[in-house]
Amino acid sequence: MEYSKFAYIAPPRAEAKIPVAMLSIYEDGGWIAQVKKNGTNSVIFVPPDRKPFAYNRHGERQKLWDFDKESARFFSKLPGKKWYVFNAELLHSKVSGGPKNTNYLHDCLVYNGIYLVGRTYHERYNLLYKAFDPYITEDGGLSHFILNGQTLLAKSIMGGFKTVFKEQLIENEDEGLVVKDPQGLLATTDGKNARWMAKIRKPNKNLGF
Repeated sequence: MEYSKFAYIAPPRAEAKIPVAMLSIYEDGGWIAQVKKNGTNSVIFVPPDRKPFAYNRHGERQKLWDFDKESARFFSKLPGKKWYVFNAELLHSKVSGGPKNTNYLHDCLVYNGIYLVGRTYHERYNLLYKAFDPYITEDGGLSHFILNGQTLLAKSIMGGFKTVFKEQLIENEDEGLVVKDPQGLLATTDGKNARWMAKIRKPNKNLGF
């Protein structure tokens, strides 16, 4: 499906909340996990002029943050001459003393003018990685690769979900895990997207999805 002019795209979002005991069921079923950072859901639109802008999950422009030179750097380098749309977690204002002005990229919704409806998460993540792989500067550990201090690329965790959840999340920075079916298809309605995602959070009154 062609995407040739700006139109807001609602990001896929996990609705189901699962207990720790169910993590092994998803792991055995071939799902992957990603760390859920403690930030704000952000949809990043990159037009042909490569000047990115971001909306929140309610269809509004991000109010407390905008791109600067460093946070926009790698979006200006995207191949081709058409639109891109990415889903990210904006780490900026949610945690006192936490990361600022940082995008944690985890999904690709439009790739060089192609709206990826009907494509699996596995396919979309591969396109996301392809777009930013040339600019990875270092391995950020469990949850991500680092492009620079303002741009992170989420990693897919293939196993050991319970151990990761119980022992390896970073306090205050990591809310929990999101599990995703690699074969989950991108849809244009939230309800269908929610079917291939679920979330689990660390018990902390200061954190929430």
